Amino acid sequence: MAAKSDFMKNQKLFLFAFILLIFSLLFAGCTKNSDAVVSSTEEMLVKSPWFIDYYFDSQDMTSSYSSSRLLFSSTGVVGYQSNGQTIVGKWSSSVDVSNNEMVDLQFDTNNADVMALNKSWKLVE
Repeated sequence: MAAKSDFMKNQKLFLFAFILLIFSLLFAGCTKNSDAVVSSTEEMLVKSPWFIDYYFDSQDMTSSYSSSRLLFSSTGVVGYQSNGQTIVGKWSSSVDVSNNEMVDLQFDTNNADVMALNKSWKLVE
């Protein structure tokens, strides 16, 4: 009789452990990880220089940026290069409440073209 009772206890313990394992896998699979989005965004930005192909702000401003490029660093530093000059600023990435990836640029300069980039930019592609 004792052996049958031990078998039933072990069977219940095994069933409880199995159910606990299933629940932990289910809840672990449902966790949202926004760090992965930010990390892949960072990898994409620091990979190579970025050129401003088109910029519209009440009018087409693309020609103001035709010879410029943005260089992103994994340390949060961004450089705006144009005509042999570099203006250094800061950048960060985030995800907004609508789950859009955002890149925030902040340059401390008097250059109007560069100051126009001091915004939160929604990444679309």
